[in-house]
Parts: sequence; C-alpha cells; structure tokens
Amino acid sequence: MMWKNILLGSLLIVITIIIHAIITRYVIFFVDKRSKRKTKNINIFMGIKLARLVLALFFASILEALIWALTYHYIGAIEGFEKALYFSIVTLTTLGYGDITLHESWRLLSSFEAAIGIIIFGWSTAIVMAGVQKLYFGKNDNQNKKS
Repeated sequence: MMWKNILLGSLLIVITIIIHAIITRYVIFFVDKRSKRKTKNINIFMGIKLARLVLALFFASILEALIWALTYHYIGAIEGFEKALYFSIVTLTTLGYGDITLHESWRLLSSFEAAIGIIIFGWSTAIVMAGVQKLYFGKNDNQNKKS
C-alpha cells in the first residue's frame, strides 16, 4: 500500500504543479500587460490589479485542493465529498486540524499534499511579490539584466 501512496501522491503533485504553472503564466501575462497602462488614480487601480492576481492564485489553490479531494473520495479514503474537500484544504494549507483523518492505509498520501502545499504557497507568495514590484515600482527582469 505504501507504493500506491507514493505513486498516487507523485502523480497528484505533478498535476498540482501543472495547474499552478498554467495559472502562474496567466497571472504573469496579465500583470505584464496591465502594468504598462498608466492611470491617474494609481492606488485604487493598482489595488484592484493586485487583488485579481491574488484571487487567481487563490482559485488555483482551490482547484488543486479539489483534485486532491476528488482523489480521496474516489479511492474511498474519506466518505463524503464535502469532508474530502475540507480535509484537502486543511491539509494543503498545512493547517491540519486533525478532526478528519484518512484511513491508516492512505495516511502517507496526505503528507504528500501537505508537502506540495508548502511549495505552492511559497510559489504564490513569490508571484504576488513580483506583481507588487511590477505594479507599484515598475521593476522587471530587463532592469535587473542591465545592472
């Protein structure tokens, strides 16, 4: 059973990374395109742009948790989809309340979700910070290369 956990966990990690990469590419394109426009009321419009960036990354995380939840539900590790989604979100965010747990044979799988959760939230934080720099300070890769 351990190898099933490792193989399934690895597959889900790859799917999670692909989803996050696609959304990241969209977000970077959006920020790049939108940051070239100059507006008079900079604070409100920049805040709205940043909120859209954060929401896109947030929804990527929800989609990723949903895929893990569907897996937990499908393999019978958790009964009930709502419980599976709740467990998945709590695990992905590494909150880990412990009020819902997986069957002993699938415990290892949840550690894979927690591990990728740490990575994607760090990744998302880096993208948000890059967006802040781009939107508020006009910094980009070309300026860094000239230095």
